[in-house]
Amino acid sequence: MRYSELQSAADDIAFVLDTLGVGDALTRLAPFREFDTATLVQVVDEAARFSREVLAPLNAVGDREGCTWRDGEVVTPAGFADAYRQYRDAGWPSLPCDPSLGGQGLPVVAQVAVQELIAGANLAWTMYPGILHGAYECVHRFGSDALREAWLGPLVSGEWLATMALTEPGAGSDLGQIRTRAEWVAGQDETVLVTGEKIFISGGEQDLTPNIVHLVLARTPQAPAGSGGLSLFLVPKVLANGERNAVRCTGIEHKMGIRGSATCSMAFEGATGYLVGKPHRGLEAMFAMMNSARLHVGASGVGLAQSAYEMAMRHASERVQSRVPGAPADTPIAQHPAVWRLLEGQRVAVEGARLLLYRAALAIDEAHHASTAQARAQADALAALLTPVVKAMLTAQAFEGASGALQVFGGYGYVEETGISQYLRDARIPMIYEGTNEIQAVDLLMRKIVRDEGATLRQWVSWAREQMHAARGIEALGGFDAALAALDEWTALVPQVVALAQASPRAALCVAGEAMRVVYGLSMAGLWAQAALTDAPGKRRAARYWLKFELPEARRAMAIVAAQILDPETAE
Repeated sequence: MRYSELQSAADDIAFVLDTLGVGDALTRLAPFREFDTATLVQVVDEAARFSREVLAPLNAVGDREGCTWRDGEVVTPAGFADAYRQYRDAGWPSLPCDPSLGGQGLPVVAQVAVQELIAGANLAWTMYPGILHGAYECVHRFGSDALREAWLGPLVSGEWLATMALTEPGAGSDLGQIRTRAEWVAGQDETVLVTGEKIFISGGEQDLTPNIVHLVLARTPQAPAGSGGLSLFLVPKVLANGERNAVRCTGIEHKMGIRGSATCSMAFEGATGYLVGKPHRGLEAMFAMMNSARLHVGASGVGLAQSAYEMAMRHASERVQSRVPGAPADTPIAQHPAVWRLLEGQRVAVEGARLLLYRAALAIDEAHHASTAQARAQADALAALLTPVVKAMLTAQAFEGASGALQVFGGYGYVEETGISQYLRDARIPMIYEGTNEIQAVDLLMRKIVRDEGATLRQWVSWAREQMHAARGIEALGGFDAALAALDEWTALVPQVVALAQASPRAALCVAGEAMRVVYGLSMAGLWAQAALTDAPGKRRAARYWLKFELPEARRAMAIVAAQILDPETAE
């Protein structure tokens, strides 16, 4: 493939929406009957234009300048604030929000597409509005009528931005260790004074918006110990009366990547806050935001991988070095077998990841709007199953893809001037934040597979099996017989995995990462079969590549899980 033949992200998103029927599936949901695929593609095209023309030119600027902090105030890199003004004025923050609140009422699928495109252009900038939709969902679903009336409108419009304030020194993934406290204000229902420190707060302070809504986990007096005693509070930077609240940024981190994003340490010094949801039920409300954030992090991974691949493909199509046997002397390195493997592997990984991403996003839309309670419950279970896979596997692929892209550049990739090293540095953080990828593997195994004894997983792989059976007849492919055999092996293995987790959680958790790779691999087998059935240009070639070079990795992971079942004592 030459660079001139490269399919853009917007074109491939349109393929997923149209050819794979995501757009048609959305039109069967009552709120989206008038949002046909053509409308969604228009949204995608406009988001691609904004990303290309406004955000991409600021990517290197943000990396070079970083943010500056002085006396509690943060200045973002040149151009970031104006780019956000354009983003807000164009109505992007309101895309998936309730029309009764001033939103546009588009599906989550559309929001995910925007996230993929803007993150691929400039991940650091994207961090500022990145949590906005999750904050909206959290307050919309769990806030009181008074809270929604006072604070939702500016979040919907993007006039204000939001943060998710969980992490503290010594209390990262273990939220039960949180020490921030909230004291009830006498005579004021649901109002508290919040005191404590939070760290690693993206956009905790910035110069893009005049107010910031912090959603803070804290512990009230007499609250039970552990994570079950946490409550969630909305703590604004500026109060409704215009006064500055007692919350300030005490510093920003100096990071290996996303340098244009202000990662802040925050001090809450008796700051006024308002209860979101019920006391001691903070995690329930927080996870409404966390799950949205994890899907969007996966979308960011796809966007980063796409951009890194495009850079590598452009370089390899222009760079001439040594000779390919039997080819003219001016053959570009893209035709060298080793480089072809790097490039084709990146392409297949990106396009495959996109298939999974939009299937998960569709499941969320179906969970909200399907016509029957049973259909909504099944879609919700599928979304819950796929979300940790999307977050973990798509962000891991982003880093691997950026590393492969840098390899294509050779020595030129290791110097900053080419720009590819920034993608490698930026792509490392999505594997860590919003719950590390190891936590995602634990979540998938223990909460999604073991908890319902594999019932949701069986339904999902049953769909994958149908796609693979249908694709077996494609003469140019083959390979789906091996995928079907792997699927059958895994189906037989799942009850043993559940039994192992029940008997020895530690032994099971030692292979949680491998279990995730199997689920991902079998999901991709079904999705690539579905794509191959469309006979779209390049998709059958991609499916053939995946079956040949990537399916064995899933089988290898399955063999490790099987070995652990046979000999669990090695985990002790």
